[in-house]
Amino acid sequence: MFIMQMFGWTLFSCMVVSFIEHQVHVRMMHQKNFLARFTDKYQKVYEAHAINHHGHYSAKMFSDEPVAPGEDKEIRLTVHKAPMKVLPLALLIALVSWQGGLILMAVAVFHHWAWNKIHLEMHKPEDRGFSHWPLYKFLARYHWLHHKYPNRNMNVVFPFADYVLGTHVTANADERNELRKLGYLDGAQEEVRTLVKGSKS
Repeated sequence: MFIMQMFGWTLFSCMVVSFIEHQVHVRMMHQKNFLARFTDKYQKVYEAHAINHHGHYSAKMFSDEPVAPGEDKEIRLTVHKAPMKVLPLALLIALVSWQGGLILMAVAVFHHWAWNKIHLEMHKPEDRGFSHWPLYKFLARYHWLHHKYPNRNMNVVFPFADYVLGTHVTANADERNELRKLGYLDGAQEEVRTLVKGSKS
């Protein structure tokens, strides 16, 4: 019973963090909201992501050389700040289950850590071990499409909220060719896509 509860809280926390990731990406990183109009800190968040990061990386130039020390083109999140970002919600959850509150904070830390690892590999590839995993390649394809369509595929680590909120986009035939050239799509994945399409028809 305890294990099932922990699994449930972990799944719930991943969904919550997915929605937070989505809304922060949409409302703070891609929109000049009222906070950005009145505070330098939020203005910098918007400029760093929407202008600098998306200005440097596009679908045409999705990655460049491995990152130089102290330079990352706004790729990283600050991991140690993750618990503070979800603390109010974690405290509310703790009223029901203190384990649930702790799990939410742990998932937020994992999210920031994973974002840094996979986002860095996407834009500054160094052939890290996980870069050959099917899950990583799926997330890289997903994020490449975000750089082509900046208002779509807002999730980076937990692509759940995009599906619920209708901001998900899939690659067309030309885009799949581009993704194949980048090494994010291989024959096995194409076979699965063909089987899925065949079963629907």
